[in-house]
Amino acid sequence: MATELLQENYEFNAPPRVVQKMKYREDREACNIMWDKRVIRGNTYSSVLNKSEPTMQTTIKRIQNTKVVTEKKEDETIHDEETQTDPNVEELTDKPPRHLKETQTEFIIEKVVPRLYMKEKTGIDEETQVWDDGELFNFEYEAEPILQVLVRKTLDLSRMEVLQEEELREMKEKQEHYQKLKQMEMAEQDRLEKKEQQLYNENIKLKQQFHNQKQRDIKTHEKLVSRASAKKYLSKCVNLALQQLELSGYFRDPIEIQLVSEYLPWIYQDVTNELQNSNLILVEYNQMLDNIDDKMFQLHTNTLSLERNRRQSILDERERQRIAKEEADRQRRERRKIRLEKERRQKLKETVQEQLISKGEEKEWFNLISDIDGYYQGTNTIGYLGGIIGQFVIIINALQQVGETIEDISELISNSIAALPEGTIIEVGLRDQIDQMLADIEPELTLANLPEQLTQGIENAIKSNIIYSLQQHWSQFGFLQNINQIIDLVIKSLFENRPKIKWSKIKGQVDFQKIPCLVKLLPGMESLRFHPKSGKTRVEKQVEDEATEEEIINPQNLGEAMVDTKATAFIPQNEEIQTAVIHNVAEFHLRNLIIQQIGEQDIQWLVNFTEKCQQLETQIIEILNPQLPQLEVQQY
Repeated sequence: MATELLQENYEFNAPPRVVQKMKYREDREACNIMWDKRVIRGNTYSSVLNKSEPTMQTTIKRIQNTKVVTEKKEDETIHDEETQTDPNVEELTDKPPRHLKETQTEFIIEKVVPRLYMKEKTGIDEETQVWDDGELFNFEYEAEPILQVLVRKTLDLSRMEVLQEEELREMKEKQEHYQKLKQMEMAEQDRLEKKEQQLYNENIKLKQQFHNQKQRDIKTHEKLVSRASAKKYLSKCVNLALQQLELSGYFRDPIEIQLVSEYLPWIYQDVTNELQNSNLILVEYNQMLDNIDDKMFQLHTNTLSLERNRRQSILDERERQRIAKEEADRQRRERRKIRLEKERRQKLKETVQEQLISKGEEKEWFNLISDIDGYYQGTNTIGYLGGIIGQFVIIINALQQVGETIEDISELISNSIAALPEGTIIEVGLRDQIDQMLADIEPELTLANLPEQLTQGIENAIKSNIIYSLQQHWSQFGFLQNINQIIDLVIKSLFENRPKIKWSKIKGQVDFQKIPCLVKLLPGMESLRFHPKSGKTRVEKQVEDEATEEEIINPQNLGEAMVDTKATAFIPQNEEIQTAVIHNVAEFHLRNLIIQQIGEQDIQWLVNFTEKCQQLETQIIEILNPQLPQLEVQQY
């Protein structure tokens, strides 16, 4: 059977399937096995009968040797009596029979008994549950049944899934085992076929060799017989022929002697000269043909080279045209992409202008120092990149890069925050509400009446729960230094100036990969005036005048201009669009406030410092999202 299956290329193609098992046992009526007729009853200590003695004699002997010890009574002595305990007399042996049996219960759990359905009561029942501790609800007692049901159901499903996976794995292993057996049998069949073919070829080769050897032996035998016959026949003919020739006068003929000595050398010499002349002519003829062949080959090679160069030039021209066409198409697609992106940004800019900026209000730059997303509080916001913490990191690094030496960073930060104008509100985002944290400690406890012993703990809690837009990205900015030190000092100074802080609970940070754009509110440089210390005056260009490139018409940098302190505060998100905003004027005034703590600086230094701050801010935004559209809106 196996050979027939191998010859027919039998393959087991049944796909694996999950064995469907019953989840619950079948409902069966309970029965008492003590009254079941199918149960065999008898002494469980009986063993196989001893065939060496008759049954009756063995029974009598067992009865005579049986002794029963009765209970000891107070008025009787202990004595032995021979009796049979069972109602029927049967043969007893020393060892009961033993048999090994194996069984496996089915993996079926007991069916859950459904709860008794009760109709809904009519009327109104009112009751309450009061426990010993005064609570109306005991969570552990009420939730324990539900939890037990969930845990048991989860364990049941997990066990069923594990069993199904094990069964699938075993089926896969069996299939692989059968496949290996089939491959081994096919390999053995191929090996036997090759061996049989090799034996057959060797047999044919041996037969051919035997046939060839036999033919060679026959021919050799015929040659030997012919040689012996010819030798025997010619042995007498030689002497007779010589005698006959000598008698006929053929030996020592004068003409023959003359022919051999004179004629033959002459004819040999003449034939040799003729052959030499013919050979020389043949060599010259072959040389002439070789010269003609070389010239034809050279002409053919030159023609092929010219044709190959012509075709290559055509291919090069086609390739150049193809590359030029692809480059033109790429440039056209790039221009179209830029145009579409410009239109999209312009449309987005108009949407932001119409739906967000137009609904804002003008405030002083220090009224609300917030992050670029306004922590999504739904209030008018004046946004700073990274909030107050991010601005201090950028400003201090810019000061260090322009060559300014800061002796005490902590003092600079503390003086700057303390120097903020009256009415300043610094918004700081937290994961947990600080008021709720204080209320959990004591109901009437606030930051204003915070005890000294709780100051360090609340400060650490705020430091661990604070959140802002650049918090998770500091590790990406390798061009910034002393980040952790500056952040710790800023948080400490903010905690010391608690009356100026607005602690806001937020859900998360702004995602720079998901916001559609970043709005930058810039002042119109053509409407600004030069700072008096710059030594420059604003020149308005007349229509009929032709100003040269060297003429300075308007300020080119905020550091050399007089900038208004007003900023347009608005909500950076609504139901249709969610964005972020940077107020450059507000950042400029905050930087000037920090510079005032260092000392008076000239205009050129302020210009360089402002450019460095803008450069660091641009690098941070490029690292966070290089594709983020930055909409520059002039609002001043």
